[in-house]
Amino acid sequence: MPRPRLLLLLAVAAAVVIAPAQAASGAAQLQRLVPQPDGRANFGFTFRLYDSSDPAWGDTRPFDERIADSIQHELGGKTPTFLTVWSPWQEPEQPGKPLVPFSAALPDIAKVRSVVGDQGLIHLEWTLSLSSQGNGGLTVKDIRDGAVDAYIRAYARDVRNYGKPLLITPFVAEFNGTWWWAVSPGANPGLTTDDFVEAWRRVVDIFRAVGADNVSWAWVVNSYPQPSDEPVIAYWPGDDYVDWVGADIYDVSPPHWLDGPYGLAVAHHKPFWIGEFGIRHEFSVLTPTQQQGWLASMFGYFESHTDVKAISYFNYCYRPGAVHVKWDPARTIYLDNGQVNYEPNVNDLDSRLLAGGPDTQALFARLISSPRYVSAISTEPVDSHVEAATAELLPPLLHGRTATLGWTGNLAADTYDLSVKRGSRPWRTITSRVAVLSYRLRGAARERARVRVRARNVDGDPGQWSPARTLVFGLR
Repeated sequence: MPRPRLLLLLAVAAAVVIAPAQAASGAAQLQRLVPQPDGRANFGFTFRLYDSSDPAWGDTRPFDERIADSIQHELGGKTPTFLTVWSPWQEPEQPGKPLVPFSAALPDIAKVRSVVGDQGLIHLEWTLSLSSQGNGGLTVKDIRDGAVDAYIRAYARDVRNYGKPLLITPFVAEFNGTWWWAVSPGANPGLTTDDFVEAWRRVVDIFRAVGADNVSWAWVVNSYPQPSDEPVIAYWPGDDYVDWVGADIYDVSPPHWLDGPYGLAVAHHKPFWIGEFGIRHEFSVLTPTQQQGWLASMFGYFESHTDVKAISYFNYCYRPGAVHVKWDPARTIYLDNGQVNYEPNVNDLDSRLLAGGPDTQALFARLISSPRYVSAISTEPVDSHVEAATAELLPPLLHGRTATLGWTGNLAADTYDLSVKRGSRPWRTITSRVAVLSYRLRGAARERARVRVRARNVDGDPGQWSPARTLVFGLR
């Protein structure tokens, strides 16, 4: 589904210090999500996290009241276990296009936790959409090339120190389409599927290097097949880089359209997650009775496909008639920091069960009451190990009495110390905790010196010094 809601869900937060449960230099034990055993599944609900007095956005009641009502009347008293929080990579319309830290998502996470407690799971959709890319923002190619490694390391450190299990979708769900929020070649001709794959791997590798092993990775496609689309397997990062396979589906699509992504999940031995499903899609032409039939058929699909290990109903209204969106289907409007071209729609984009009426609410409550859908996640302990940061000096470039030094580091390397030894004098650190990868060193005529470098991880822990290199400066 289109996501003009993304920025609306964000709370602007001051920097929050996230204290680790244990010293980062040692091994800390974290919990990680695992699928439910014995044919059971988790279920989630996508709630609007912000309050609004604008009636065009649906329910104007406070968050707590809205959620309590949903649980009582639509979920049969069951507490949902998968709830989504959106957080962008950057704010491209702000001066300098600042990158957004994990701490900015904490207010929304706290609000969700007030509903699900410790028995639930936060699904963090870490969004990087064409609307950002088209405004001079990041692309998956930038991420692939290492342009924001330091930001990813800091984000991963804060996620690790947060300590609770997280399910993260990097970049965006439904990445494979041609819609404005996708990160596919069809949406942005400057990208390739290899850019997506390598960027995904780089993010996961950095999280692992930092020890953020409380994260499970969700690869979520759109179930709608277009002949012009790249086959979804072209976006597959590899079995070692994906924990959950997911797909989104709405009432414009029959359940069997899930067969492709579901079959991929089974073939790769991954649990399958319905990341979003719902009625009243913007292009739906079904009557309320037909929509209820579609809901029943979806639950029939879930029951007959035992590798469906989680489902999330998109109980959300983002009607384009809202006053502060200034809806006009005849013109281009700007949302989510970029251009969105809307078309006139049949429906009002309100997929809440409440909007479907009492019969729809009662039907969903009855379907979700099955003992298959449980109100607590399953986790397993994992030992989090922070990878040692390493650095290697490159061959120096000498020009007279100036040496240009360069070095490289592994994905755990965040900053660097450079040390020099001149003649018989002791080693002296000349730069400390710098993020740059080069340094210009001056020496006396014909002076001999030795240089070495070491890296520090994102927690500041130093690695081993590299083997020293000897320099002999020229006359001038």
